[in-house]
Amino acid sequence: MLSFTFYAAAHTTLFYAGANGKVNDQGVCIVPSPKYGNAPVLDLDSEDMRCRNSDFSTKDIERCPVEAGGNLTVVWRHIHNSVKVKVMSYSHNGPCIIMMAPLESNGKGDAWFKIYEEGYDSSIKKWCTNKVIDNDGYLDVKIPENIPSGEYLVRTELFALPQPGTGLNSQQYPNCVVVSVAGGKGSSLPELYPIPGIYKFGDPGVMFDRGKDPTTYPFPGPPLFTDSPAAALRNCHAHTYLTHLTINGTKLEELRCTLPLWDNENYPVLDPSSDDLRCKTSDMQSTKTETCWVPAGSKVTLHMTESGGESRFISPSHRGPILTYMAPLESNGEGNVWFKIYEDGYDGDSDVWAVDKIVKAKGYWDVTIPSDIAPGDYLLRGEVIALHEADRVYGADDSAGAQYYPGCARIHPAVAVLQPMQQQPA
Repeated sequence: MLSFTFYAAAHTTLFYAGANGKVNDQGVCIVPSPKYGNAPVLDLDSEDMRCRNSDFSTKDIERCPVEAGGNLTVVWRHIHNSVKVKVMSYSHNGPCIIMMAPLESNGKGDAWFKIYEEGYDSSIKKWCTNKVIDNDGYLDVKIPENIPSGEYLVRTELFALPQPGTGLNSQQYPNCVVVSVAGGKGSSLPELYPIPGIYKFGDPGVMFDRGKDPTTYPFPGPPLFTDSPAAALRNCHAHTYLTHLTINGTKLEELRCTLPLWDNENYPVLDPSSDDLRCKTSDMQSTKTETCWVPAGSKVTLHMTESGGESRFISPSHRGPILTYMAPLESNGEGNVWFKIYEDGYDGDSDVWAVDKIVKAKGYWDVTIPSDIAPGDYLLRGEVIALHEADRVYGADDSAGAQYYPGCARIHPAVAVLQPMQQQPA
């Protein structure tokens, strides 16, 4: 059975990879797929969906160098020295989808973002797979400019959509190339997704009937990464925002007592002179936000995440200090009203920044409310400062300069709590 799928005339696999039209010898930089050969992956929930191989190490695989903004060139073949079918059967109509993941992830977990998709070209009435076949198996894919430099897995995938009227799912032909990207202008990655997990049986883009109008084809999986500096920053997988507090060991519901933010909630403040630097919102007096009672002298734990819940705190590359301030709520945070109650910066002996510690603590840090503070309503402001772009002057481009991640909550310190802290029903 396996020997048949290895050499089935319709199938294909990635043979060559390189940059800007020039490719290396067969297999160089490519994750091998000995279990499948040129056969497709049919189980969308299989770990093999990542690279047509679920158990691989990239330690001994050569890295193909490619410039950010330059082209990765890949070439598919049916089998070596195939004469009858050089690339794959022309009957295998479908899209081409390319994704990337940081190499350190080995493609596991929420690691992937989409950089290329092409379906049906109505101008020449051909699917992307047919265009690849016509181009002798070659495809050039632009590597985004606005990602960090570093080592990545690039996942190439050809789809063979089901025959009309069969009601079947498509056949997937994934492969992975190991690349080293230089000259990246970005400081962080876009939102990342898991493989397996991006496709499900029955998805319209997976079981699309080729008898339908091909121009209506819906691409499956995550959205295409928009390669621009501003888009690379907004709602990015590397950023963070204040989600909730823990008061004397009682963890409050998410966003209880924390002020509402911009629509792009985990986006940093870049202009250090902006009013947004206070709390990343102007709605300090929102009636929708509860003011939480806190015993004076007690411990409050602040929690920041990338996207709520128990997700990652922030990219480890975003090293820098962590600060916490307070100000009377009635001031709206305006003027000389803030006083600092916590700071943690750089430990030169261990080469550790405050952010490094909080990454290990999954976004949590503790502060103590001053015991001698006057009773009243206050803003509690937590702030992370990421210094990975601080060597460039703010305004040089959309991502230059330090990145500030402030978030505020409303609290009421008191000598004694008049009633026990209780969580509201979910």
